[in-house]
Amino acid sequence: MPCLLAVHKAPRHVVCAGISRLETPVLDRHENSSDHIQCCVVLEQWHLNKTLSADMEAAVRKEANYWRQVVDRLINVTLMLAGSNLAFRGHREHGDEVKQAEKSGNFQSVITLLARYDPELDKLLSIPQGSVKYLSPKIQNELINILARRVKDDILTDVKAAPFFSLMVDTTQDISKTDQLSEVIRYVTIETDAAGKPAKLKVNESFVGFVAVEDQSARGLCDTIVKNCIDENNLDLTKLRGQGYDGAACMSGIYSGVRARISTKQPKAVYVHCAAHNLNLGLNDAISDVSDVSIFFGVVEQIYVFFGHSIKRWNMLSLQCESWPHYVLKRLCPTRWSSRYDCLVALRYRYIDVLKCLTTINLMSKKKDETANALNIRKKMECFDFVLILVMMQKVLEATHGVSKLLQSPECDLSSAFDLIKSCHETFQNIRKDYDAIRDTAVDLAREWGIKDNFEDRRLKKARRFVDELCQDESPKSAENRFRVNTFLATMDRACTQIKEHFLSMNSVAMTFGILFPSTLLSASDDDLYAAAESLVKQYDTDISSAFPSQLLSFRLCFHSQLSTKSTILEVADLFLIDYHALSSTFSDVCTVYILLLTLPVTVATCERSFSKLKLIKNFLRSTMSQECLSDLAVLSIENHRAKQLDTSSIVDTFAQEKA
Repeated sequence: MPCLLAVHKAPRHVVCAGISRLETPVLDRHENSSDHIQCCVVLEQWHLNKTLSADMEAAVRKEANYWRQVVDRLINVTLMLAGSNLAFRGHREHGDEVKQAEKSGNFQSVITLLARYDPELDKLLSIPQGSVKYLSPKIQNELINILARRVKDDILTDVKAAPFFSLMVDTTQDISKTDQLSEVIRYVTIETDAAGKPAKLKVNESFVGFVAVEDQSARGLCDTIVKNCIDENNLDLTKLRGQGYDGAACMSGIYSGVRARISTKQPKAVYVHCAAHNLNLGLNDAISDVSDVSIFFGVVEQIYVFFGHSIKRWNMLSLQCESWPHYVLKRLCPTRWSSRYDCLVALRYRYIDVLKCLTTINLMSKKKDETANALNIRKKMECFDFVLILVMMQKVLEATHGVSKLLQSPECDLSSAFDLIKSCHETFQNIRKDYDAIRDTAVDLAREWGIKDNFEDRRLKKARRFVDELCQDESPKSAENRFRVNTFLATMDRACTQIKEHFLSMNSVAMTFGILFPSTLLSASDDDLYAAAESLVKQYDTDISSAFPSQLLSFRLCFHSQLSTKSTILEVADLFLIDYHALSSTFSDVCTVYILLLTLPVTVATCERSFSKLKLIKNFLRSTMSQECLSDLAVLSIENHRAKQLDTSSIVDTFAQEKA
């Protein structure tokens, strides 16, 4: 029987011809033969469900393990290049191996370098040309897509597990003149420790991809957002609680903008105008109407252009480093006023050095145009008006610089933003009262160069005086009084007014949740707190129950001493979600409302930061990149901390299934 089953192992004459006579010596000789014994072993292996060819199985397993190691290395190289925003392919990677080696891209070059120290990759490169190596551009794109999908799936899993989420979008134009829509989702997660206990409350702003926008109208943008960010990601629109956009009319329009169209689909999705954009708009509107300040910034830009466009002049200024050598002149940013602070600080502390260089160029240069430009700039800088505006604008931008930085943090909540804007407004009011102190600082700076503290006397425009006109309506006759009224006070008054007007919408949203702010929660009376909580229940009736007012009063009573040490919403939420997590079920509605408040967006700075990655990924040399590849590379680059935590073994399995 064993010989019949294992025909390839049994003697040919026994299986084919058989035995005519059952003679004992013949059977004994056959049973003791090596062929019969091998057939018995094969039968026993078959009984034990083992492969008939162990050598072949071992060879297949060894080959599979080798290719798993190869793909694992390719995945890590892909993650490294994507995280560093480097190109994968070179100019041309076709043709013979010699030419390909000369023009190979970063992916091929890294593999070649690693092959010097890795025997597995060295064996891979020694495979004859035309064989499977998994190094082609198609395989590179497939690996990028698999990794980006896995990172995106991890993000969406967290978003779907969160009770609420907010949507933040912004658009920009890439190098190929395509309008790219950046999609960012804000949500709250609770991280646990090894024992499964809550360890940290984290506010996340996760990037999910770029989308090419073809229709820039409000309807087109709304359809693109709903289709690509909500529907394709299988997100529940009923959990959307916030919208974060800039101030463009098509985005923030209250009647037909994207904000209004999303609100018709989900009325509880509150719109929050980006606080960072509001701050910039407030400064721009306040300063652009004051002619003296506008002329001042024109001179500042002229100074940078004069030195920056000449290597010789720039080196001369660099060598002239008697004071504050680490400050370098910078170009004025046309859009971000808060970033102009660095420019003015550099000019403030290098003021004497700049004047010395201009004087040297004016005396030593043999070029008429250069001499004339240096003399023109020096005369403008030697005016006391210029020095005083420099000190004044440094103070103004100093007040907004730190606020702008803090507003751009993902962990910034509405209460923190409200307090920051309030402090900025108070600082502007204090600067308005400190004219004499600012003037004294400007006088000290001017005296270092021998500039007199005299204001430029300009010819007054004579206007016709009417019968009922009062003498108080006349403009000041003194040059200093005219500067104080028409420049200093006008700038500060406009700044205070614009800050209040641009943040009216945020103030209304903040007032809705004002009872949750630590200061209000401690100071409000029981009746006021109960009434405000009831109005919040009416607005979010599907999220919180009618027991919320009583829970809030009980929460304040239980944690009154701890609340006195908290200053932000995040700190208060940490109190009962992390420190006293056992009581979270007792104050379930309070937990829900605090998570909802933390979910609401404050700025779209994360979208703006994704544009910086966009410029690094899709640059002039990679302008023909496909939209899918661009979005995948951006996900791997921006969410690089998630990509580094991926399980490469499971990704190898996914790659093997797709290639099977």
